[in-house]
Amino acid sequence: MLIRLRLLDPGRVLLHIAIRTIIAALAALLTAWAVCRSADLPGGMVVIATVVAVLVSRTLHATSLPHRLSALFYVPAIGILAAFTGRFMIHHTWLGAGAFVAAVGASRYLMRFGGKVRRFGRLALTPLISVLVVPIPPGAARTTGPLWGGVAGLIAVACVIAVQSLLPTRPTREAAAAALDLPLAVARLRAAPAGDRGHTRTAATVHRTALTIEDRLDAAVLRDGADRAPLDALATAVLHAEVGADRPPGMSDAETHRAEAALDTALSAVREQAVVVRRIRARERPDPEAAAPRRRTGGLRDLQPQTRLAAQLTMAMAAAFAIGHLLFPQHWMWTVITAFVVCSAARGRGDVVHRSGLRVAGAFTGALTGTLIAHLVAGAPVAAVTVIFCYLLIGVWLRDLNYAIWAFCVTSLLAVLYNLNGERGTALLVQRPEGILLGSACAIAAAFFVLPLRTEAVMRGRAARALQALQDLLGAVREADPEPAAVRRLARRIDRAAGDLNDASAPARAHRLLKGRLLNGRLLGSRVLSRRVPSPGAVPRRRPAGTSHPADWADALIACAHAARALAATEGAALATAGPQLGLTALNIGQVRRRLGHRPGALPPRLPRTRPRPPPPAQHLPRRALRPAARARRATDPRRPRTGLPARRLTPVGGRTADR
Repeated sequence: MLIRLRLLDPGRVLLHIAIRTIIAALAALLTAWAVCRSADLPGGMVVIATVVAVLVSRTLHATSLPHRLSALFYVPAIGILAAFTGRFMIHHTWLGAGAFVAAVGASRYLMRFGGKVRRFGRLALTPLISVLVVPIPPGAARTTGPLWGGVAGLIAVACVIAVQSLLPTRPTREAAAAALDLPLAVARLRAAPAGDRGHTRTAATVHRTALTIEDRLDAAVLRDGADRAPLDALATAVLHAEVGADRPPGMSDAETHRAEAALDTALSAVREQAVVVRRIRARERPDPEAAAPRRRTGGLRDLQPQTRLAAQLTMAMAAAFAIGHLLFPQHWMWTVITAFVVCSAARGRGDVVHRSGLRVAGAFTGALTGTLIAHLVAGAPVAAVTVIFCYLLIGVWLRDLNYAIWAFCVTSLLAVLYNLNGERGTALLVQRPEGILLGSACAIAAAFFVLPLRTEAVMRGRAARALQALQDLLGAVREADPEPAAVRRLARRIDRAAGDLNDASAPARAHRLLKGRLLNGRLLGSRVLSRRVPSPGAVPRRRPAGTSHPADWADALIACAHAARALAATEGAALATAGPQLGLTALNIGQVRRRLGHRPGALPPRLPRTRPRPPPPAQHLPRRALRPAARARRATDPRRPRTGLPARRLTPVGGRTADR
């Protein structure tokens, strides 16, 4: 059990991020509490500072120092605006809701640009959402002014910057820790029976561990003059160990013995290089700025995806505000928060439905357990705060593994938080799930009817990137002297592109699974009815042949990542002998890319030459050599008359054929 929990987060990379987030949130809580106590202010500002610290910590992770310092000006300014909007909503509900929705939509629209504008849009959302999580009571609104919202934002950003500076990320240590976890994952893969579902999950764990090592090594920035040879050696050993661990079935005993020996050698190299890399001091490289998408020439009929998603978020939150205030006047926040959470990070309309299902599943269980735990810690503020931070730690740690875990933790901690503010009663067990369902319905309706963005279109964009990376890899291995480090990086680039495609195609796979189950249920019901009501002339119905589904070609392209890793681990001499096949594969990938982009002139893929070469021309052969071939042609000629039947000759008559 401990090994399985350890392999959920290889190298404890996500756990370190979660711990830094919790420390920054605790520092913001204590600082804001001291400020509120000295200024005799209500405790709402303490919660707002804590929430902003949690959200900003994720946004400022792996960013440059100038960008972090710029957040000291952006977030307090947006915090003042958010506090003013929250106060305005108390006295003018609908006008304040309209202003709030417009501010959120404008912030989301800024994310369609690249560089600093995109990051500013993400930062601007954090104080706005904190107003939803902690609405300002009327009494507190008269006591505190909008400037205190800016103070809360300033405290949160300062605490996040201080914690990230005092506890920096050590990418080489995390890579070494993940490398030591790789032999454990390979041992579990060896013990799992081939073809079993557990074998597939364990192989995915091995791949996730190897990709974590590669990511941490790429993020390492060494000191001037330091040698990256140990890092490259570790990455090469990890690649060979991953390729050797996932062997194809049907190998002979001798081949299996050689593969086992090669895998043991690669794992020994991984352990040795992990010890060397752990001693190397390095800092983390900031993530590159996201590039702005290219402009489209279709006008209003071909808008940017981020523009569509911003419009959907605006309409979903507007509908959630209206429905929440009409049906739940005291708890309208649940509906609005759900609509925001589902639409804010969606990729398409299928992703909205998929996230809504995960949100509902996690929120239903979270509302139930959170309300029950809130009753247990009622009257004990210290215990309640401890429970809230435990939920927060688990949610931030495991949110990238499954969104339902994050929804469960957030709903549970909000239930405990609202219990501290005096909201109690068993009626909340029904009202919270109802608000979550209505918020999800608003998000789904906006995704389907307001500038919808098809899931297949998103998948095609991710597939185009994966095919481009695969074509670049084939071009690199076909060179006269391919560089192993460059080929390995291209293979890992394919892994990342395949991972993005895997995330984007999750709704399509869920749809395929649901569609298959419904089809099996219909066929089973028809068989039962046919057995109950037999018909003498009935023909047994077969299951119709499955049509092509977008998830099918996505899975086929994702499976190419394994072949790309095996290609990167192949020796140069073997690559030289496979040059023609690799060239044909690159040519076919180019045609697939053209067909995927609906470009004119795309040709179907070519098949490899498996037949022997044709014989030389007939004029260079003697007449005797042509006689057997002529007899074979006459014997197989469909126009040749059968034995015992008169010959028939077809001649055209007036554009038709007639017998003579």
